[in-house]
Amino acid sequence: MKTWTRKKTFEPEFEDWTVLRDRLVVGRVFWDVTQGGARAEVWRWSVITMPSRTGYCETLEGALEQVKAHATDRWGHQPYRWP
Repeated sequence: MKTWTRKKTFEPEFEDWTVLRDRLVVGRVFWDVTQGGARAEVWRWSVITMPSRTGYCETLEGALEQVKAHATDRWGHQPYRWP
């Protein structure tokens, strides 16, 4: 069974989360106010595993579900500082 957790990426006042699966970073979810227009103030999600994916959701829970759905065990390169 996979263990999913999230941690604050920056200061507590920012809605910016790093998403981990089994203690390995697989993505990020944050409150994005930079889009403007019809997409102003939405949750943006991204998956850093391969293939990488990004998108938008109206809720934090929805964005976290998208990261869970799209994260894979494949990596495009070894993590930095790999021994």
